[in-house]
Parts: sequence; structure tokens; C-alpha cells
Amino acid sequence: GDDFPPELRGIAGGLPQGVDKNALAAAAASIALGVPARAVEEGLNAFRGAGRRLEHKGSFHGAEVFDDYAHHPEELRALLTMAQSLGYGRVICAFQPHTYSRTHELFSDFVEVLKLPDQVLLAEIFAAREQNELGISSRDLAEQIPGAEFCPGVEQVAERLAQPGDLILTVGAGDIFRAGELLLAGQEKGPAGN
Repeated sequence: GDDFPPELRGIAGGLPQGVDKNALAAAAASIALGVPARAVEEGLNAFRGAGRRLEHKGSFHGAEVFDDYAHHPEELRALLTMAQSLGYGRVICAFQPHTYSRTHELFSDFVEVLKLPDQVLLAEIFAAREQNELGISSRDLAEQIPGAEFCPGVEQVAERLAQPGDLILTVGAGDIFRAGELLLAGQEKGPAGN
């Protein structure tokens, strides 16, 4: 806006909320350190994002597929709130909780935040280093979220996604990103799998 120094005006125009603030902070720090404004602008224009942070994976029958590493309820809330502002027909979140202990400790927070998208598909918890000594499952979350579906594996998640105009988010720190990859790979093979 007009309240920014001349060197920063226009640098973050058109970037999604959150990204624009990070871009402005990086630009301001660079300019304060003496980096020419033109070089800052070129750098920001060339930046394509961090891997697994709202990473565009491709298009599937008119739906856009993105992956994000969010695995804490507040990260998830920020992602889903931003996603809802992008103007897609539906926001579909295929989420895989990370670790049994985190899912247990933050259960009610996950339930609340996973009510934000239009559709939620829950893959089984990614164990990482843990054994399931708590007897918890993503099925438990699905039972508390209206309209949510439990999908035991990422393969089942991929089978249930996509309508034209949708935003499909595969979200979590585990192997949920494979659901989007499987969806896109299936598209390349065609309906008969050939």
C-alpha cells in the first residue's frame, strides 16, 4: 500500500495472505541490509514456495491438488482459513494426523479445526516413532466431525477426491502427500488404468 516505503510498494501484490507478510518481511530485511530493491523484487518473483507448504502438485479433472505439511491444529487452522478465502467451489482436506500422542493430546483441537473445510477425509494416524499404546485412531476423529470419512490408507483417500472447481489439500507430516500423487498418477493412466 501507500504506507510502505517506495522500495516495498508492489512487491507483495497478489500473493496469498500470510505469504504476503512473509514476503514483505524478507524484502524489508533485505533492503535494510543494503540489497538493491530490484534484486529483492526479482528474488521474490522467482520464489516458488517451500516444499510441502501449500505446494501445488497438479490439476485433476478441474480440481487443484496441493500438499501441505501442517500437522498441528493451529497450522491446520491457518492453512484452512487461507484456503477458504481462495474462491474454490469446495475445500477438501485429506488429513493424516502425526503420532498417536499428539492426536490424543490435541484431539478436541483437531476436531474443531477439521470442521472448517467442506469435506474431510482422514487417513490413519502416521505413527512415526510411536506404538499405539493409547488405542487411538483417525476413525475416532472422524466420528466427531460431521460428514468426515475415515480412510484406512492413502490409497483409499485418493479414490474419493475431486470435482471440478475443488481445492484438494493433502495435509500432514506423514505420507499423506502420496494420496495427491496417486490421484494425479491415476489421471495420467486413464480410467482403465492403462
